Amino acid sequence: MNDYSINWSEKVKILDENIRREMGIEEENDAKHILIKVQTQSAETIEPAFIVGEDDTFLDLFVLSSKGLGIISTAVLKNNIQSVGVIGGVSAEKRDESEVHKIPLIDDVNSLYQ
Repeated sequence: MNDYSINWSEKVKILDENIRREMGIEEENDAKHILIKVQTQSAETIEPAFIVGEDDTFLDLFVLSSKGLGIISTAVLKNNIQSVGVIGGVSAEKRDESEVHKIPLIDDVNSLYQ
């Protein structure tokens, strides 16, 4: 068996379950997407990302951009992957808006330019 035939989706799911168990989080795993970081043969890691598909050659990812670009779709050659690590899970459950603490924006931006 070569390294390229690794089912990364299944590996990530098992890693997430093991981490949850070790942390004492025994509830049903409701993670819709598991955030990961991918180390390829380049110096930079691809993170945070989640797997959206894979075949024998490519691992298809959505990468969350920190530069305000939203979500970037990318594909990584499986034979370039050195490791995959689990960052956390994104719940499929919607939050109640009353639980979200909103920080008020500045009402009058004119005062900033005095």
